[in-house]
Amino acid sequence: MLRAANLHSFHSFLVPSSPPAVAGPILVVDDDQFFRQLASDMLSRRGYRVVTVESAAQALEEVGRASYDLVITDVVMPGMDGISLTEKLRERDPAQEVILVSTRKDVKGSAMALKVGVAVVLPKPVDETDLLLATERALERAQLRHERAKLQNENLEFARYQHLHQRCLEFLSQPDLEWLQERVAAELASVCDAQSAALWISDDRGQLVLRAYRGLLDRHFLVDRISTEGPLGPSMREGQPWVAHEQRSPILYVPFVNNGELLGLAQLSDPLAGDFRAEHLHYAKILGDSAAVGVKNGRKMLALQRLGLRDRDTAAYNLSYFTDYASKEIYKARRYGRMFSLLTFSVDNLPLVRMRLGATEAKLAVRGIIKALSRIVRDSDVIAKASDQEFYLLLPETDFFGAMMFVRRALAAVREEPEAQEVEARLPLALVGGASTFPKDGEDFDELMYRCRRRMDERRASLQRKLMLDTLPFWDEVDLLLGNASSPRLPVEDNAEPSRRGKVSDALFDELQVEIARELMRDPTSRGLLYVGSPEIRSELPIVQGLESASPDMASRIYLLGRRMDLESHRALTPVFLEGDERMSRHEFILWLSENAAYALIQRRGLGATWGFHSSDTAVVDGLITRLQAEYDLQPY
Repeated sequence: MLRAANLHSFHSFLVPSSPPAVAGPILVVDDDQFFRQLASDMLSRRGYRVVTVESAAQALEEVGRASYDLVITDVVMPGMDGISLTEKLRERDPAQEVILVSTRKDVKGSAMALKVGVAVVLPKPVDETDLLLATERALERAQLRHERAKLQNENLEFARYQHLHQRCLEFLSQPDLEWLQERVAAELASVCDAQSAALWISDDRGQLVLRAYRGLLDRHFLVDRISTEGPLGPSMREGQPWVAHEQRSPILYVPFVNNGELLGLAQLSDPLAGDFRAEHLHYAKILGDSAAVGVKNGRKMLALQRLGLRDRDTAAYNLSYFTDYASKEIYKARRYGRMFSLLTFSVDNLPLVRMRLGATEAKLAVRGIIKALSRIVRDSDVIAKASDQEFYLLLPETDFFGAMMFVRRALAAVREEPEAQEVEARLPLALVGGASTFPKDGEDFDELMYRCRRRMDERRASLQRKLMLDTLPFWDEVDLLLGNASSPRLPVEDNAEPSRRGKVSDALFDELQVEIARELMRDPTSRGLLYVGSPEIRSELPIVQGLESASPDMASRIYLLGRRMDLESHRALTPVFLEGDERMSRHEFILWLSENAAYALIQRRGLGATWGFHSSDTAVVDGLITRLQAEYDLQPY
């Protein structure tokens, strides 16, 4: 009796009364239905979940649909045998637990069993105790692997959240917006396994402006600005990341929203795994929310820094801040292929104002000029006071034509500023401006400043200043510049742009129109202003015919002025009909101001000869256009 009790106790120790709590299903594979049923009954009595199939092919299909902690398979089966099945299973999962059963005595411990990584081979007929013991040990190993994998995943998840937490703290504590923009794009790409990233940040007008990009993206295919009222607007305002599959590669959009304010948008693309997963959206949301707060904090810090770097009298920034800001703008322009413009303004006669009117009036004049400039700049533009009589401006995302138009607006704004008017009523202010553009005029601060000063010197030497043409109406200026055969020679300095008057070819007016039309067709994206004045607006004018096939989206604005004839409209130019203007009927002119050229031709046809004035003096061309616009109430900019 004692021996029987001991054997029963030993049997109970070997064979578990119930399966492990987390035991997964067991797959039994055998072409013998009797064995399948026998094995299923043995295992089911112990609480295991069992699925049976009769072939290796069915087993592979079943494993493709669900995961099995253990596969028990016969070695000898029609078609694919158990050894080949084990190889296939191990290809899918190298850790797959497999028990082989066979009537062959040479399988256990054989090279072919060890080759496929199977150490347990049970002989048929299978002993229930051996089967249950082998099953228990196999499932324990599977359970240990599951627990280890779970711990590894938990550790990885903890490390990932710790990493995210650290990145979020950096976003919240870093006041440098330039650093923040670059870092946000890099970190989002990293945590979302994306090879490419682009970042747009909201500007002072509420539009999203491209600030950073990295990876496989081509800069030319990235839009500079995204309107919050565009197709992406509703999704962005919801503040939740989303994936779009409209293009060749899925795109993950991550809006930066804080307290209902849209501060930015990140675009992630080219995912390493081919698509973005749910956890990527979760991580992106965490980083995006912190980035939104970081951008907001950075803006506040920048505002405080700027407040402490302003001149006390004029509120303009000091030169130290300006040069630092310009260095950062140069870096961004090089990095992202952008442009910006640098402008300089000088009150040349400020010492004379101080001497004649006193220091108080000189300060009043300077304050009025700064006020006028501050009234027309954007939030992203920077004004600095370099000295008592010289001021610098930096205009991000502004080309050379835009800079020239800003100089015009600035001079007009100063003339309208009450404090400046108060001084000018007693002594006119000699304000001169110059502009340069990155990278057109240079790629470092010194080069750009040199070009600005060169252009200021050109304006100082210009006929516009020598003849004080700013004070004359358009047609009075035309008469003065044209003169006649007995008029004195124009006071042109050697270092000034050439200006001449005298007899000109009768064909010059038409030839110039042909050349200008060719240039406009060659580069339709170049911005500029062109005014062609003629006694009659006719369809056979060379400029009309030369632009017949031009796109209506041409960047330059072109106007024809004269009496109405047979041309009512044109796709690339705007007719301005002037009826009954005798001065227009006696003159022809071309006024062209663009990023790359400045030219003026004014001529009056006479008996046997044509008398004309032509010049490449930018200040003269600009002045003539300004007076023409004022004369006929044309759009100034």
